[in-house]
Amino acid sequence: MLSPDPAVRAEAFEGFYAEAHDQGAVDPCTAASLPFLFDMADHTATPDRAEIGRLLFSIGREALHCDPQGSYSTVNGVESTAHLGITAEMAARADAFVRYAADPDPLVRRPAIEAVGLFLADGGRAVHLLAERLPAEDGIVERLLVVRTLVRLAVRLPETGTTVATWLDELIDGPQRSYADAPVRLSALTHQVLLDADRDTADLAPRAITLLRESTVTPTAEKPCDGCRRCQSPSHVRGRHVVPTVRSAHLAVDRFDPDHLWEERSPVSSVLRTLHTTLGDRIADRTALLVAQLTSPDAATRYDAIAMAKDLPGPLSRPVLTSLLALLPDDWAAARVIQGGFSKWWGGQLAIAAEDTELLLDTLDDHMTTLRAAYGPDVWATDNALIRTAYQEAVMTLADHRDSRALPDLIRSLDTRVDDWRVLYGVGGYPQAADRFVPLLAAGLRFIDPAHPHAPIPAGLYLSCLAELKDPIAIPVITDTLTWAVQHQTWTVVTDALNALTTFGLDAQPAHPLIRPLIDAPGDAVRAAARAALDALTNGQAPRPAWSKPGNGYAQEPPN
Repeated sequence: MLSPDPAVRAEAFEGFYAEAHDQGAVDPCTAASLPFLFDMADHTATPDRAEIGRLLFSIGREALHCDPQGSYSTVNGVESTAHLGITAEMAARADAFVRYAADPDPLVRRPAIEAVGLFLADGGRAVHLLAERLPAEDGIVERLLVVRTLVRLAVRLPETGTTVATWLDELIDGPQRSYADAPVRLSALTHQVLLDADRDTADLAPRAITLLRESTVTPTAEKPCDGCRRCQSPSHVRGRHVVPTVRSAHLAVDRFDPDHLWEERSPVSSVLRTLHTTLGDRIADRTALLVAQLTSPDAATRYDAIAMAKDLPGPLSRPVLTSLLALLPDDWAAARVIQGGFSKWWGGQLAIAAEDTELLLDTLDDHMTTLRAAYGPDVWATDNALIRTAYQEAVMTLADHRDSRALPDLIRSLDTRVDDWRVLYGVGGYPQAADRFVPLLAAGLRFIDPAHPHAPIPAGLYLSCLAELKDPIAIPVITDTLTWAVQHQTWTVVTDALNALTTFGLDAQPAHPLIRPLIDAPGDAVRAAARAALDALTNGQAPRPAWSKPGNGYAQEPPN
């Protein structure tokens, strides 16, 4: 961890977390490491001091969260009360965190500021030290940490509550100061309620929105990538290789809130998330706040609001929906809005009122038209990963609603076999296009390797699509598949083919001679499927089989 080689240090930190702090563990070996970690943090020449500071704070916080009356088992099954010793040592070394909180490096100061609020036993001194940090800090991240830490200190030590509440009032309503800018006042306003549950909050949302509109605070919007790897778009497209894409406006360099490590790109977003929690069931206020977030001049605030929209109960209101759709010209936002919000394949976490469905689909179609004009008619397969994601998810959202405007891209994808696995979850809703889809699905089945019938795309997925189309022209294709599956004794495909034939009932009677011998085939699933198919061919009663569709846990991941 002291090596001059960054790669060696990175490996050492990874090893330490794995052995002594895995998933927040605080074991005897964790406690034994504290003197060494503090010694490294005390020396200004130590490389990666900020990382050591974060590690110390994490260890102390996890120990503090443990039950002081309880004991815990280590990975080796040994009962341990190491958390008590760790908590005591953190309190004894609180002055070290006080020094770190005044360090020239802001990355060292960040965890130290929070540690002062957690571990300093003298509440009055902690309030004084933290309050002094606010005017001393010139970064918005550190200022917001000071405000939040002081409020959490007041919750931990109620005797400091009056002092902290007065300090917050002064920030909100006092004279203008350079360090008490709009984001700081917004944080103070939000956290003020946590200290006084009886406070009148009728004007909380309007005041917060006013402060939010004055805030443009993301400090990392144009930083180059520091090797986080999270900004690298997927480089695999089924059908060909594409070059990974890096977002030009890089918003993944700093993560500001340890409570939502991979969710928030703006330091203000943790404040806004707290504000939404405070507003609770005041949906009108939360809606107005969310619209202000989605229309913020700060890109990172808008991006974080996309995720927060999913937490709003009930169908999206029209103002929130139109604000989300207004983000579509931003390629990165478009990919997240459509994929994470509207695509059923990914969970469709944004509920849309029935009367707004037409607005959604028309807007998505307009966006697709814009992308085709900019990137050509084959934008489904474009090398630009963000554009490709946004376009494909828009197509599949239209397909979720059986919209005919998705058909050209569904057909082109199956024909070119570029990301064709995606469209297989949507073609079943277009029986009117069976004459186009059946030959393409048949071609896909011809590429199935009997020795590996589930890779890269399961044969059962093709067969379920043929069954859902409900067109008798699919029966010969299914019968041919059943024939080669029996010949190769690929029994899972045999079962899927039998289930597909079952859905056609009497129309599948030409397959009777092929199905009849299978009632004695090996495997309970095959025999049961054969009997069900024979019943359907005899009396026309076609029970719907359970297909391997999204939700059944099978074939839900992109093919490798």
